[in-house]
Amino acid sequence: MASRYPELTFDPCLDQQKVEWLITTLPATYDSLNKLAPWMKGKWPKRVRCMSNKEIVSGRQRGAGHGFTRVGERRPSIWLNPHLSQPGYWLVFTHECLHHGFDDGSEGELNCVLLPHVFREVFGKKLDPEWARRHGVGSRTPNYRDRSFCR
Repeated sequence: MASRYPELTFDPCLDQQKVEWLITTLPATYDSLNKLAPWMKGKWPKRVRCMSNKEIVSGRQRGAGHGFTRVGERRPSIWLNPHLSQPGYWLVFTHECLHHGFDDGSEGELNCVLLPHVFREVFGKKLDPEWARRHGVGSRTPNYRDRSFCR
């Protein structure tokens, strides 16, 4: 990873192969995020933690359970459900970063506008909402508490 990108630490409970793949996407991901949110000045969360089983269950009861972050913390982290697929790691990590860049953004705006934009810039193809939903973006149920079921 190039030195101009923030160093990330990952909790050991995350799948190492998925983390290694995620790291390979970071230069292009941060380039896109930095273009979208230049006011962040590259200051994205620097730690990725594992969600506990209790946090996963609680999140699932609210129609999510894939990841979360706390915007406004001095040293923000991102929590991921360690059971996500490899693309799920990227999708949820990037979604949570977008919360920091666009703290006033709705789940719909993040999942249906901004995340697809970053995905296209990083992977060179359109983000299929159904595929993304299967990998952790939004609710399993359409329109569940504004969890952005993109059409």
